[in-house]
Amino acid sequence: MAIIVAGTSLIMAELPLVWKIIDWFDDWALRLATLASLFLTSILMLSAETRRHNKYPFAMLLLWAVYQVQPKVTEYALTHLSISSSTCCTSTSAHEQQLVSFWAPFLLLHLAGPDNIAAFALEDGKLSWRKVGKALWNIAQGLYVMFKYIYLCNSGVLRSAASIMLALGVARYLEKVITQLRGNFDNLWHSGDDSKQKTSTGESLGHVVISSSRQHRYGEEEETTLLLIYAHTQFLACGRRAMAESSVEKDSANYKIGREIFSALDAKEVCKVAGMEASLMYDVLYTKATVVHTWGGYLLRLVSPVGTAAAFSLFLVYPKDCEETVDIVITYLLLATAFFLDVVWLLSALVSTWAHAFLNARANMPLHHALLHTGWWRKLRRIVVSMDDVWWWLLGIGKDPNPTSRRMWSGRVGRYNLLAECTRRPSTMDHLFTWLASNFRMEDIWKEYQHSRCISELEREAKEELFERIQQRLSSGSGSYSMKDITTLWGQEAVKRRRKGDKLKGIKLEMFGREFQEDVLLWHLGTTIFFANSDQLDGNQQTTVRAIEALSEYLMFLVAVRPRMLPGLELRKLFEVTFEALKDSWVEKKCVPCCPTSRKAKLAEVLQKEMSGKNQVPADTNRLLIWVGNQLATELLKVKKDQMEELLELMLDVWVDKMLYAAIRCSKDSHAKQLGRGGELTTILWIVAEHAGTFVIGDDPPQPNDDDKPPSRHNGRQKQKKICHQDPVEPDDEACSRKKEPDVCPNISCVQDYCCMDDYYYC
Repeated sequence: MAIIVAGTSLIMAELPLVWKIIDWFDDWALRLATLASLFLTSILMLSAETRRHNKYPFAMLLLWAVYQVQPKVTEYALTHLSISSSTCCTSTSAHEQQLVSFWAPFLLLHLAGPDNIAAFALEDGKLSWRKVGKALWNIAQGLYVMFKYIYLCNSGVLRSAASIMLALGVARYLEKVITQLRGNFDNLWHSGDDSKQKTSTGESLGHVVISSSRQHRYGEEEETTLLLIYAHTQFLACGRRAMAESSVEKDSANYKIGREIFSALDAKEVCKVAGMEASLMYDVLYTKATVVHTWGGYLLRLVSPVGTAAAFSLFLVYPKDCEETVDIVITYLLLATAFFLDVVWLLSALVSTWAHAFLNARANMPLHHALLHTGWWRKLRRIVVSMDDVWWWLLGIGKDPNPTSRRMWSGRVGRYNLLAECTRRPSTMDHLFTWLASNFRMEDIWKEYQHSRCISELEREAKEELFERIQQRLSSGSGSYSMKDITTLWGQEAVKRRRKGDKLKGIKLEMFGREFQEDVLLWHLGTTIFFANSDQLDGNQQTTVRAIEALSEYLMFLVAVRPRMLPGLELRKLFEVTFEALKDSWVEKKCVPCCPTSRKAKLAEVLQKEMSGKNQVPADTNRLLIWVGNQLATELLKVKKDQMEELLELMLDVWVDKMLYAAIRCSKDSHAKQLGRGGELTTILWIVAEHAGTFVIGDDPPQPNDDDKPPSRHNGRQKQKKICHQDPVEPDDEACSRKKEPDVCPNISCVQDYCCMDDYYYC
């Protein structure tokens, strides 16, 4: 009993402390929530631009967390303010309540968010009608607070200051809702101004910009700005259309301006302009660009600093004798931050190339001549950019060597080598986090973070080779592809064209998967095994070899980590069983080289020795794809040294075709979502391809022929017999007369599911 009494006495002694904490929180909850809202809004503004390049995974995680928490904290503060204002608080005077109520318009400004981020996910635009109701409710709460404690009371000059800030807060908040309503594909093509007015001057502007860039009249930063201006003309003519639909009329001005990119630019400039167009797409989908760069948007940003400065001046003369010091400091902090951000958004809007495009579309207005022809816009932009360098220096980040480059694609791609990954020894922490991710259904997020170390900048030689060949395929000159070849084939056309020569006579490479992801796995295995076992490569061919490896490992990265960025069926199970089969081959041989490159080469050597000379399909179906990939590598290894250069060119062409197919056939939603995660190389290629017009209205539809039709399982044997007699590469009478194995084509090592045809493998 004594113990119980002692415990009760201790609890009673501690209760006053608990009540003190509760009272303190009641007094400071609104202040802390308001300061937290201000702090989170500032973090959101500073970290929003990290999404364009996504170099730092933790920065993206921070941005996501802030984006989720910031509106909740701000809404809590606004609700707390409206509830506490509904009754007379004995702990505060009427003047104190009036001053605290003055914070409501600033909370609406915080809910409006920065100009450089309006949505975190593409779905924000689809759910924006639900957010309209929430926005109206939040505005109603702010109006309630204003009327009860400022408009209906004798608040003096605070009433005028509150009226100004309330008007700005409501306007900014509604602007964000309108932005999210516009930030979807349905409204994209109809957003902004009349496209005919914009494209009318686009062609002439494009020639002026490219001429100035080619003659190197300016420095690197100015030339990049000129290319960005040119990217606007291309985006308005082609990029915005591509996001809404793929069809285009051949006689339209948009189609002609869009195709100008193939004649006006070289491969390096095409890559730059396409990357800038991707940045403009990001602006449309995830920022307030569609409403900022309108007459209403510019007017609001011109008025905002003036209005905030006027409210600041009125608050200076407001009597503060009865106010608490902490409330006065918070109010000054809110006013100063609002004024600073208003100036930042005004300058950002005026010097943006969106403003240049806005003025360029209105060539008949005096404002166009006053700002563009006289060079004032460029001078103002140069001044603001230099101020931007000072700002980043004050933050301790250092000067950006080329601020305009932030609008360009980062050039970073993921790389994933299946053989190297199978031989990697995961740590205990990897096992732990993999187990946790699988149990919490976060495998995709963990895999994205786990393989973020594989993301690096694409080599310059590989990038140039890729874009040169893409440009050649999409142009109207020799070597160009038809849209049927681009949108239905993933390497078959390259093999077909190379077969017509005699340098690779006797090499049969027509092995392609039934589905695109299966095909990438097959060719990745064949390419890796070939490079690891070939002794015919010399130093002069290393540039091409590195380009092939980069494209192969990049597409393999998409299969393993980002399958949503690839067309066709998602074959996750096929990837997993192939991965496990490769690991089993590695474990069975008990190979222990320490270097990752050595382990990869050793496994490739093991696979080649294990399956070389085997024409029978393996009994283990999980090893079927490995066997076919090894058959492809065996064919590649037959090449002699004097044929190697031609073979490498063919392999590079095949991988370029796969890249182009993946880019065009990937869904627009996937491209748009990936833009919010740093962008993707296939998205850049998709933009370039859209300039060629993937579906031109009025073109004659392609007429199918018998050779282009995939064989059915019923007539597959008859088709194989036809090849044996009509193969233009290497007729093999002995193979034709030989009795056919039940699962093996005698003319080329392939399983029944990889049936051969005249010109292609359709599997």
